[in-house]
Amino acid sequence: MTDDTALEQIRDRLLARRAELQRRQQRIDLDLQRQHEPLSKDFSDQAIQLENDETLEAIGHAAARELEEIDLALARMARGLYGQCRTCGEQISAARLAAIPHATVCQRCGEK
Repeated sequence: MTDDTALEQIRDRLLARRAELQRRQQRIDLDLQRQHEPLSKDFSDQAIQLENDETLEAIGHAAARELEEIDLALARMARGLYGQCRTCGEQISAARLAAIPHATVCQRCGEK
């Protein structure tokens, strides 16, 4: 990817998504710490709350993985390697990068 304007737009998208995910993780952490809603005294309500905690934790883990991928994409940008498939070394298509800005492999290698 050589178009500086397109690269800057993708970088801005990555940074915006990164900020959104960080806010999400902060909200999840607050919810899991029960600062806004303490654990209910009712056993059946507690069971529901704990099930919700498991869902929140799964969402938090997914956000953390995506944050790592975004940080790696930003690092590749800084090194001038963004858009290069880490498997075969070919350029990742602009369409793939538009859909998945933190993609590290081209479509062909991703399907293997």
